[in-house]
Amino acid sequence: MEFVRRALNALFWANAHSPQCQRACLRWSFVLLLVALLAHAPALPWPAWPAFALAFASRALPHKTWTALLRLLVLAVAVALAGLAWGWLEARTLRVALLLVLALKWAEARGAREFALIAAAGVVAGAIGLLQWSEWAGLAFVAALALSALAVLETAAGRHHPSPPVTRILRANALRLVLALPLAAVLFLFFPRIPGPLWDIGLSFGLPLSIGLEKSNQGLGVSTRLKPGQGQTQTGVAETRPVLVAEFDGWVPPTSLLYWRGPVYYDFDGTEWRLDAEYEEGQGRALMRRGWTKASAFSATLARATHEISYTVRLTPHDRLWLYGLDLPAALAAESFVSADWQVLAHRPVAAETRYRLRSWLEWEDGGALDEAVHRRALALPERGNPRLRALGAELAARPLDERLQRVLGVLAKDGYKVRDQFELRAGPDAFDAFWFDTREGNADLFAGAFVYLMRAAGVPARLVTGYRGGKLMALTDYVIVKKSHAHAWTEIWDEARGWRRIDPVDLVAPERFAEAARQPEAQPKPAATPAPKPAQSAADKGAPQRAPTPATTQMTPSAIAFAPPTAFRLPSLEDFFTRWLFRLDGQKQQALLAGLGGKLGEKLGKTLGGKFAWVWLLLGASLGSAVVMTATQALAWWRESRHLPPPQRAWNRLARLLARRGYKREAWECPSAFARRVGTARPVWRDALETLAHAYADWRYAPARNDAPKRIEASARKLYNLILAER
Repeated sequence: MEFVRRALNALFWANAHSPQCQRACLRWSFVLLLVALLAHAPALPWPAWPAFALAFASRALPHKTWTALLRLLVLAVAVALAGLAWGWLEARTLRVALLLVLALKWAEARGAREFALIAAAGVVAGAIGLLQWSEWAGLAFVAALALSALAVLETAAGRHHPSPPVTRILRANALRLVLALPLAAVLFLFFPRIPGPLWDIGLSFGLPLSIGLEKSNQGLGVSTRLKPGQGQTQTGVAETRPVLVAEFDGWVPPTSLLYWRGPVYYDFDGTEWRLDAEYEEGQGRALMRRGWTKASAFSATLARATHEISYTVRLTPHDRLWLYGLDLPAALAAESFVSADWQVLAHRPVAAETRYRLRSWLEWEDGGALDEAVHRRALALPERGNPRLRALGAELAARPLDERLQRVLGVLAKDGYKVRDQFELRAGPDAFDAFWFDTREGNADLFAGAFVYLMRAAGVPARLVTGYRGGKLMALTDYVIVKKSHAHAWTEIWDEARGWRRIDPVDLVAPERFAEAARQPEAQPKPAATPAPKPAQSAADKGAPQRAPTPATTQMTPSAIAFAPPTAFRLPSLEDFFTRWLFRLDGQKQQALLAGLGGKLGEKLGKTLGGKFAWVWLLLGASLGSAVVMTATQALAWWRESRHLPPPQRAWNRLARLLARRGYKREAWECPSAFARRVGTARPVWRDALETLAHAYADWRYAPARNDAPKRIEASARKLYNLILAER
C-alpha cells in the first residue's frame, strides 16, 4: 500500500509543491469561491459581505498558531451573531456559516491538495446557490464553476510547470467539457430522478420548515395586494423554498387536482387587485362573522360535494390568516373557520410553524344564491382602461353563458397564447389589453386576471382566486411538498344554474403543465388486484355513479374550437423546448418520455420506436450516437495533431506504423539506428533502405546542420514503403 501511495503521489502531485503551482492554485481557487459567492448573492444579507472580505484578507497574516485561533474566533463570533439575528436554523445563518468556512479555509491553505479540497467544496456550495437564479443564469454559473474547478484540479496535480496562460487553461478545459457532453446527455436522459432536492425528503419526515424558508408575507398566494403579472418568477430567489408539507391519509390525489386556496380578489382599481382591510390588518374575528364556524354548515350550502380526502398540513409562518386547504373544506382544524369566500382562515395571523388536520372535497357544485352586494362587486370594473377587452365583452354579452365561455376558451386554446414564468409586461391601465391582444404571453395570475376582466365586461360575475396548485409528490410516500414555485391563480365565475364554477385558463393554454400528473393514477395497478382506499362520497351522491375528478370544473369542448380564428404558422420556440426538456425534465416527464407518452415529441417517438418500449431504442440510439460523436471527436483531434507535425516526422511515423503491422514494433528504449539494425537482421531485403532512413532521421533530429536530411528521409521512406508493399 505504501508503494501505491508513493506511485500515486508521483503521478498526480509531481510538481504540486512548485511555487508556480502554488500561485496558480491560489488564483483559480479564489475565482471558484468568488463564483460561488456570486451564486448566493441574491440571498446573502449585506452584513455578510464585509465578513467575507475580512476572511479573504486574513491570508496576509503570518502562518502561526495564533492566526488559526483568531480565524476560529472570528468564525464563532460571526455564526453567533447570525444565529441571534436570524435564528440558529435559518437558511441565512447556515448559508453564511458555510461560505465563511470556505473563505477562511482558503485564507489558511498552503498546499495544492488543500486547494483541491476547497475546489470540491466550492462546487458543492455553488450548486446550492444555483437555486437563487433562473435556469439560464444557473447554466452559466454551472459552466463557470466547472471551468474553475477543472483549472484548480489541473494545476494542483502539477501538470503545468510553469503555469500556462489563463486563456490556454480555459480553452483546454472548455474542450474537455464539450467532449463530455455526449455521455452527460445519456446520463441526463436515463438516470432516475428524485423528486426535488435531497433536503425535501427531510422536510417530509419532520425537518423544520424554517431551514428552507425565510418568513415572508409577500408574493402570489399570500399577498393582500396583487398587480397584474406580479406573481411572475423573477430570478428564482425564493421559488424553491417550501410553503407547506401535506401528508395524506391513504390516497394521494393527482397533483393537478390540488388547488390550495388562498386570497380571493374582487376589487380591481385598474392597476392592482385589493382585499378587504380585515385581511390586511389580520382581523380574523371580523371576517368570521361573515363566514361559517362549522364545516358542516358550509357543506350544507353546496348542491354536490364528492371525493372527500383527509390530510395533515405543516405550514410555514407568513403573518397572514390563511390556513391553506384544498377546495373545498369538509372539516376544519381547531381555531379556524371558513370565510365568505370559502377560504380556511385562522383566528390570528400565522406567526410560527403550524400543524393542523383538514378534510376537503375535491369535486363540488355550488348551490347557494349570490348576495346582491357580492354580485355588484363581482361585476365591478374600473371607470377607464382596457377598451379592447371591454368592447369584446360587450360583443359577447348578448350570447348565452355557455356560448360566451366557449368563444373565450376557444381563443385561449388555439390563438397562440403561451404561459411564461418570465415575460415582459406593459404596465399601466391597459395592461390586460396589451397582454390579451398583443404579447399573448404571461403567467397564471395574468391569464386569470384578464379572464376575470373579460367575463365582467361580458356581464358574468367573476372573481380571482390565488394560492398554490399541485406540489411535489415524494416517491413511495403520502407526502406532498408545496413550494413557492407552485404559486398559482385561477378564476371562478357565477352561473345562475350551477353557482360558482372554477375555470383555470392554464389548462387551456398549456395543458401539458399538469397533464402528466393527472395521468399518473392510470398507470397504477387495478383495484381488483390490490385494493386501494377510495375517496369518500357525500350522502347525497352515494346513489349516483362514481365519476373521476377532473383537473378543472369547466373543460374544453370541441365546439369551443370552432369559434377560434385560424392562426398563422409560427416557428417552434427554442426557449420552450429547453425549458421543458432540459431545465424541467422531472421524474414524471422522464418516465412519460421513455414510455413514449411525453407530449407530442414522446408520442411520435413512441409510435416510431415501439410504443412502451421506446426507452430501449432511445437508449441504444443515444449510446450509439454518443459513441459516434466521441470517436469522431478523437479522430479529428488525432488528425489535427498529426497535421501539425513536419513532413519528415509524418514520413517516419507512417513507416513505423506500417512496420508495426508487419510485426516489427519499435520499443520505447530503441533509438532509430538500433531499431533499423534489429529489423534489418530479420529482413535483409529492407536493410539498406531502412538504415538509410534511420541515419537521415537521426541527422534531421539531432544534427540541425544537415539541411539535406528532409529530402533524404522522404526518398528513403518512399523506397522502403515500396519494398514492403512489393512483398504482398
